[in-house]
Amino acid sequence: MQLHGALISQVIDRKMVQKQSAEHIESAWNWFVSKYEARGYRSLNQFANASLSRYFHLEREIPSGTIGKLCQELKVSPEELLKAVGALGWPAKPKRNRG
Repeated sequence: MQLHGALISQVIDRKMVQKQSAEHIESAWNWFVSKYEARGYRSLNQFANASLSRYFHLEREIPSGTIGKLCQELKVSPEELLKAVGALGWPAKPKRNRG
């Protein structure tokens, strides 16, 4: 089921990219660059390294939608990735009392 959702997400992503004009893509890219530069990052590599570093230093949980993409790029199983970052040992988030 999760793999199916990931495939749908990739198809949607491709369709969205294909629908965008070159001007829109350039504008979006310039916006993104201005945002990470405003936060003090000098390059996309520096931004990406800092972002990924937070996961591997256990400062942030890896978002569930990101796990599949990271596993694909690293050519590892989700279990291997989650073990490597110690995520399988993280305590569960407390449930909210919705009463």
